[in-house]
Amino acid sequence: MTGARYRFGPFQMDVPQLALTRDGVPLKLGGRALNLLAVLVEAEGRLVARDALIDRVWPNQVIDDSAIRVHLSAARKALAMPDGEATIVADAGRGYRLALPVERLGGGDIPTLAERRASRLPASIGRIFGREPVIATIAGELAERRFISIVGPGGIGKTTAATAIGHRLVQAMGIEAWFVDLAPVTDAAMVAATLATTLELPASGADLPQKIAARLGDRPALILLDNCEHVIDAAASLAEDVLHGAPQAMLLVTSHEPLRAQGEWVHRLAALELPDEHAAPSLEQVAQLSAPALFDERARAANSDFRLDAQSMPVVVDICRKLDGIPLAIELAAARIDTMTPQAIADALDDRFALLTRGRRTALPRHRTLRGALDWSYDLLAPPLQQLLDRLALFRSHFDADDAAAMAAGTGVGRFAADELLAELVAKSLVVATPSPRSMRYRLLDTTRHYGQERLRATGMAEQAHRDHAHVLLRGLADSAAAWEGKAPREWLAEYSVRIDDVRSAIAWASGGKDASLAAELVIAAAPLWFHLSLPAEFLRYAEAVIANMAEGQVEPARQVELLTAYGHGLWHTEGPVPAMADAFARALALAEEIGSAPLALRALWGVWAQSILAGRYEESLVFARRFDTRVGAEGALADRQTAAHMLALSLHFSGDHAGSRRMLEVVMAGDAAPERANHANHAQVDGRIAVLSLLMRLHWAEGDLTTAMALARDCAQDAERIDHALSVCYGLAVGCIPVAIAAQQHTLAAEWIAALARRTTRHGLDHWHSFVAGYGQALDPATRAPDRVSGMQAHMYAVAAGGGDDVPWRREGA
Repeated sequence: MTGARYRFGPFQMDVPQLALTRDGVPLKLGGRALNLLAVLVEAEGRLVARDALIDRVWPNQVIDDSAIRVHLSAARKALAMPDGEATIVADAGRGYRLALPVERLGGGDIPTLAERRASRLPASIGRIFGREPVIATIAGELAERRFISIVGPGGIGKTTAATAIGHRLVQAMGIEAWFVDLAPVTDAAMVAATLATTLELPASGADLPQKIAARLGDRPALILLDNCEHVIDAAASLAEDVLHGAPQAMLLVTSHEPLRAQGEWVHRLAALELPDEHAAPSLEQVAQLSAPALFDERARAANSDFRLDAQSMPVVVDICRKLDGIPLAIELAAARIDTMTPQAIADALDDRFALLTRGRRTALPRHRTLRGALDWSYDLLAPPLQQLLDRLALFRSHFDADDAAAMAAGTGVGRFAADELLAELVAKSLVVATPSPRSMRYRLLDTTRHYGQERLRATGMAEQAHRDHAHVLLRGLADSAAAWEGKAPREWLAEYSVRIDDVRSAIAWASGGKDASLAAELVIAAAPLWFHLSLPAEFLRYAEAVIANMAEGQVEPARQVELLTAYGHGLWHTEGPVPAMADAFARALALAEEIGSAPLALRALWGVWAQSILAGRYEESLVFARRFDTRVGAEGALADRQTAAHMLALSLHFSGDHAGSRRMLEVVMAGDAAPERANHANHAQVDGRIAVLSLLMRLHWAEGDLTTAMALARDCAQDAERIDHALSVCYGLAVGCIPVAIAAQQHTLAAEWIAALARRTTRHGLDHWHSFVAGYGQALDPATRAPDRVSGMQAHMYAVAAGGGDDVPWRREGA
């Protein structure tokens, strides 16, 4: 055979040495298969006849075709591509050829047999998923930096990546390399001796560092220290000795945490890639991502009938997401595919530590089960770290340093010590830290969180931890009243809305016979979050449970007002101005006045006004709007003055006084331009700009200027979609955009907006707003079924949309 080297796809082959690598990592393949592959590679994609193959690989022998097929099958497996692309193809009755483009490189970089004997690194078995950028980057940096630690939680793939990097360096530089597994070392004093033994040196004597340095000498060499976390101080000392004593040596380290030794560079290994949670990727796109691709390969290894297809793809992505993209966990889950469907595996992950137990028999004990990997990490923690990790496991979303300190305080730990403990958990890869505009955010991987909760239950301290967690949430939600009064920045709502899962879990715990009063406090304080997330139907379920207990005196009067007003809001968006909505706001107003709370009385009065205007009692609503305005007064808070002006503008418009409405709307727009009003929520929990645009376009319509009205409608629809807040989208489309489009004879556009409204109302269970879908739909097509329940305002809107409604009050000035 020739002396050339060849590249084809991610593979390289040195023909004389019969050395095959994939992405720089040597592949194991039988001799006959390698010889067959070498003949096909030399042909550079041309067809090689069957007889020619036999002559080259089995000279002077009589060989059956089945022998060729068996060995080529092994070669195909070694060359398997992620997308299933064929690598070796057969031309029936004629021969075989290599399907990948082949490039001839000439002599030398692939390690010779002698060079490969100089490398004491474990051989790679199977493909490596999602690590090529890391392998290439660290392999390129190590010669200059000399000392790099790959850090990450157990099962993330640190050893796999480090070994591949080592092979890449051996191939590129022709250096010696040694692999030192410290996992079995239980005595820190034996760390240096373990390296000495690997280097074939005597493992005793006070001069071990000097002996190691002399063995390495002045030539470049690589030491890979694997699994340093349990002997980290000794590993750090050894690393510094090696670097000082052998000026050309390079150190590649794997550990759960940095060694914090002189000269160390740290690379935190990320999880495997998953599709964006809010994206809708195609099967082809998902198959290219490393986490589902790993699951697919390991599942097919366990069950040859498995295929990642359009049906299984969403479930496989869900499994990988629940397992945080951790390779070990994904491999263990995929191994279950021989007896379980993907959906059954996904459903069983709530008990993941019982499920994920079938690792390779040859793996380290801690890598045979998911629990084993976490036990190894947990047992290395000092008791204060274990206690804090257990308590932080109650957070389902992110938390900040203040939250962690509050949870630590429950175990008698002060603030400074709590910050130090949190920093240690981050360093040990048990807590993930992410910068945010306001502060550092922290979270636990989902698997770590499940493990910590299990440990917490075993301590007998879970009840107090849950109580502390609930109070941490209440502390963060202390400003929720401002969200109802139009004084909360939307950033506050966005910040705390991501904690809705924490709120849900805390309410579930407190409601389960633990503390009904605490559950009520959580429901009330978190109410704005459900509206920010456009989930009023979910809020109503929690609120009704609390309202049922109010008679027993478990909720103080002021909190009852807050609950009743929020409950009324929920009814508006889901059912409309039903008697229960009127009753909730009336009770809230009476109770607020009884306890003498002016701010709460205003909040309840807003609801009484809303009930009237939605019911079509516009003159009555004007009375309530003026009462609200009087109570606020000229010296009231700007947010309250804005609310009063908007209430008056709406009541005047729907009563037919469009000129008066415009004057009040000008007040609203001027106030919204004030710096202190920038980006604030409002009483209605509807985006302020959407609410203003909806009324402004209606006023132009009422004044006969449909051209401007339509321009505003288009702006409003675009803005509503951009902010992506379902309640605001529904308000803007139903109150403004759709009726204006119908009046302007823009029926195609109106139908598009009706469809957009239907998507939002269906997804979020907003039955009141969904009624507009049928009502406006019937105006466009009389055959459409009429809505089951219609409020007074809706009846007027539908009548006008259908071309009638001459007696509707707001048509008096020529709408």
